[in-house]
Amino acid sequence: MKKNKILLTGIFVMLFGVSSFGQGGGIWNFDWNIGIPIGDTRDFIDQPSFRGFSIEGRGFVTDNMTVGGMAGWQTYYKSVGWVTEDIGETGKIYGFKRRYLNMVPILVTWDYYFLPGNVMPYIGLGVGTYYIESRDFLGIYYIQGEAWHFGLAPEVGVTIPFGSGGAGLNVNFKYNWAAKTQSNPSYSWLGMNIGLSYIF
Repeated sequence: MKKNKILLTGIFVMLFGVSSFGQGGGIWNFDWNIGIPIGDTRDFIDQPSFRGFSIEGRGFVTDNMTVGGMAGWQTYYKSVGWVTEDIGETGKIYGFKRRYLNMVPILVTWDYYFLPGNVMPYIGLGVGTYYIESRDFLGIYYIQGEAWHFGLAPEVGVTIPFGSGGAGLNVNFKYNWAAKTQSNPSYSWLGMNIGLSYIF
């Protein structure tokens, strides 16, 4: 039920952004996201993730500027193997250790396009929230953390239209930062994203 609420919130943010500000046209981006963990994220899982996607709607408010919304999902996984860990002062536990991270950004976005036309380089910023769930397994036992984090996502990218049909290629690099909460650490990762655009 919670994941359905997260998905519906993300869809609402995207549609609100495009419908409210996209009177002069806009862009839909459907991206495959590759994540490279950095900072505290790397301390927990140090392997890149090829399992991520995002959907973003952008509406032009001027000839060069868009406002919109983005929702996505990125998951990380690491298998540590069979380990023995201390439990308390005298106990030990032996089991297969693995770690998971699930990250759901829901952001309001602003982007500036330098050369609208055949090649459209841009810079942008996303502001909003990241729902992050962590699980640290040892055998059948695990420690779970979950929280909503305030977050920022500056990016640089380029959209390349294929022709007059509205389709295009979108490539961008995004730094995702989710602030520390009272009981959970901060998380950050570099996203290398590529996908299809629909320009209208």
